[in-house]
Amino acid sequence: MMRPEPGAGEPADAAQVPARQADAAQEEPAGRADRSFGKSDETGARTAVGSARREPVGGVADWLLVAFITLLCAWTALVGVAYLPWYVGPVPLPVSALLGVGAMILAPRACYRLTGSFVAALLPVASWFVVTVWLVLLRNPMMTSQAVSVIRGQWRVMLLLGFGSLAAAATLTLLWAERARARYVAEGVAAPPAVDE
Repeated sequence: MMRPEPGAGEPADAAQVPARQADAAQEEPAGRADRSFGKSDETGARTAVGSARREPVGGVADWLLVAFITLLCAWTALVGVAYLPWYVGPVPLPVSALLGVGAMILAPRACYRLTGSFVAALLPVASWFVVTVWLVLLRNPMMTSQAVSVIRGQWRVMLLLGFGSLAAAATLTLLWAERARARYVAEGVAAPPAVDE
């Protein structure tokens, strides 16, 4: 390796100091350099992973909106069960089951976007499911052998619960996958590059 010639006004020793330091860095064992590189990168990776795992928590207004959306889902369950035995002429038309499907697709996503918390996304699903099942199992106080919701044609109840539950499960699964993907992306960016041996 050629060393630069010292300048006219510089002593020869002063010009050779940086060249000696460069030679010493090249002679340093590769394992030691890799270990020090890995430590700094591991610290950065741990910091990035910690920040990726730390979920942003919304403010008071966001949680109030989550509470409102949760109550709205409970009301949607009430309306869905009330209009379940709807007929168009002699044909049963349980279109209110689609109301529950729409609520289970939109409400968890809205709550998750507001707060960044998966628990907030679960709240509207839990309120819709609990109110729906409670109304389906509730007995008519005047005719105790009959349910409040649908006297004949229990397939409509199964339609309401089945479609609503499937929509909720699909939405929560997609939210969980987005959350996990964001974590993996953060880990991949912060991970140290692979060293070819």
